[in-house]
Amino acid sequence: MSHLRRSTFIIGFVIASLTALMIWYYQKSTSVEEGALDLLDRYAQAQARLGELEAHNKTKS
Repeated sequence: MSHLRRSTFIIGFVIASLTALMIWYYQKSTSVEEGALDLLDRYAQAQARLGELEAHNKTKS
């Protein structure tokens, strides 16, 4: 009987561990994607601002 309990515990533990691992990996990958998208948005804003400054300097010269 104790052998059955031990194997049931091991199966449950493995399933719970795999579920936790999948949730952790999903959260990690989505946070990386959001960070990359935020970085691209900031880069686009900086490029637009740089273009404005260059255009302003050309009209001044």
